[in-house]
Amino acid sequence: MKLAKSGGYRKGSGRGKRGTYKGYYCDSSWELAFVIYNLEHGIEFTRNRKKFKYLFEGKEHYYMPDFVINGSFVEIKGYWTKQWQAKMDQFPEHEKLIVIDKHGISKYLNYAEDKYGKEFIKLYDIV
Repeated sequence: MKLAKSGGYRKGSGRGKRGTYKGYYCDSSWELAFVIYNLEHGIEFTRNRKKFKYLFEGKEHYYMPDFVINGSFVEIKGYWTKQWQAKMDQFPEHEKLIVIDKHGISKYLNYAEDKYGKEFIKLYDIV
């Protein structure tokens, strides 16, 4: 996900296989597995559009978690950096952030792979 200088989500900026599935844009196969799981289990969620300010190396930046479920922000995170740690450390205490990392994503990946096969990314809508 790329963030503009003023902050904000930019479609197509993640590192993974991206596309749209049933109206939800996904930046990776992990996000796709998360979307599939939640849709097929009746779990309501939305793409997040709220940004949060944080400081990193003396500069102001903005961060937008991936999704929102029941008022909690959800981040699908495949890799950790010092900048990512700064985002977590400075996330507002009055907000809840759920991080789904390489360990937590297995429930979603296993579901998608068991139901649709290892190539479940082929489920992306053809535009």
